[in-house]
Amino acid sequence: MSSHAERLPAETAVHAGRVDPAVHDLYREQQAFVWRNARRLGCADEWVDDAVQEVFLVAARRLGELSAESNVRGWLFAIVFRVVQRMQRNRARYRTRIQRFSETQAGAKVESPEDRSHAARQLRDLLALLDDSKRVTMILIELEGMTSAEVAKVLSVPQGTVDSRLRAARKQLQEVIARQRAEGRLEP
Repeated sequence: MSSHAERLPAETAVHAGRVDPAVHDLYREQQAFVWRNARRLGCADEWVDDAVQEVFLVAARRLGELSAESNVRGWLFAIVFRVVQRMQRNRARYRTRIQRFSETQAGAKVESPEDRSHAARQLRDLLALLDDSKRVTMILIELEGMTSAEVAKVLSVPQGTVDSRLRAARKQLQEVIARQRAEGRLEP
């Protein structure tokens, strides 16, 4: 990936409607990573493609900032995190409007795209219980396989903080899972 940043002028990756080949390569190599982490961070199915597009637009504008030593996935994850946070704020406003509308309408509940995959929904629901710092740490270490040292660098926090957040996230999720299983709300 370092060759992408070296080939790209710092001022822009998109000029006159043409996309620099480095951006195209970045998209091809990292699109699945961006997509799955947008979902893990709580981006709804109907918005995930928009989030991925927004992430790569930001990445295209900022690719010149990426150095040869940079952790590309960590850099992209930070962009995904900010994009999804903004989209969730917008989505909350959207849900409020939809709820007001649905309260005035009669009818049956329609299954949303989010309800289609039970296991994926359970994972997203569990991750949503964590605060942002724990959720990000859990995703990067447990689901993306990064080391705590890599995550510390990505998040610009001490490695001990990352380790502490991971322990706290694991403990919180274990307690929630045990409680939900006991209540019969979660399959073993």
